[in-house]
Amino acid sequence: MKSNARIGIDLMGSETSPEALFQAVLQFHQESPSSELIVFATRDVLEEVDSPFETVAVKEVIDMEDDPMLAVRRKKEASMLVGMRFLEEKRLDGFVAAGNTGALLLGAKTTLKMLPGIDRPALLTLLPTQGKEIAVLDVGANLNLKPQHILQFAAMGIAYQKTRGIKQPTVGLLNVGTEAKKGTPELREAYFKLESLNRNFPTFVGNVEGRQAFQGGIDVLVTDGFTGNIFLKTAEGVAAFVLGELEQSLLEECSPHLKGVLSQLRHRLHYAEYPGAILCGIDGIVVKCHGDSTPEALLNGIRGTARLIQHNFLENIKKQLFLY
Repeated sequence: MKSNARIGIDLMGSETSPEALFQAVLQFHQESPSSELIVFATRDVLEEVDSPFETVAVKEVIDMEDDPMLAVRRKKEASMLVGMRFLEEKRLDGFVAAGNTGALLLGAKTTLKMLPGIDRPALLTLLPTQGKEIAVLDVGANLNLKPQHILQFAAMGIAYQKTRGIKQPTVGLLNVGTEAKKGTPELREAYFKLESLNRNFPTFVGNVEGRQAFQGGIDVLVTDGFTGNIFLKTAEGVAAFVLGELEQSLLEECSPHLKGVLSQLRHRLHYAEYPGAILCGIDGIVVKCHGDSTPEALLNGIRGTARLIQHNFLENIKKQLFLY
């Protein structure tokens, strides 16, 4: 286990002000003073904050509305790309960003190597269920996929869950019905390919509808990035709506016990409590937080990155992927 972590944090390009996000970095520094933090931001932002740790002044910013391909090609000195080069040069153990997802994906692909056997990276996030947390991928990196990519995502999801202590993770394919012949031609072919995972152990359980995913019967849910992103954000929206209604209706009059239950429920369901999405498939630890991340969400993203580093996530997932 690595005793300390060198983590880069990109303050630029999200919908939240860099100064607000910097407060999350300060809080993590107080929690984990042994970690080495490097903040990437423009010079004018760095002049506004009093940083007790290393900073890197950058000349450019990739904004949310920028075309990812053009931005990566033309803004070589943007904070996101400079941070990615630090990661490639082993000056960082992990990198956290909350900006343009497409640019982050392209920047990682053009700067870092892919893991053996993986053609495309995928964004992986954990979602709470009635039982254990499930790993969902892809949740936004790839809008169009071939069936072989979904098989690779399943292998990465299995490897990730094994690093969390699940000995024999099970996999479901997100679809419009449970029957094998449901869905698009690509999904039907992906179903056939995923059945190959059952050669040694009953790993692939078949198609899973969106509502079934939250029953806790699987460990990994695979889909394309378009569907996965909608699935994720719909789940987050429904959770926020239900929590908001409960808190508005009950919080003022409810007992201390019920207040505790509501607090636990918010901790389990609110996206800000989870450590962002891991960009799996690349030879580096990159965590993507929401574009509208609050300081709380970024703080949990940094915490999650530190845990991945401390538990040798990258080396462990390489070992597990070798089995597939």
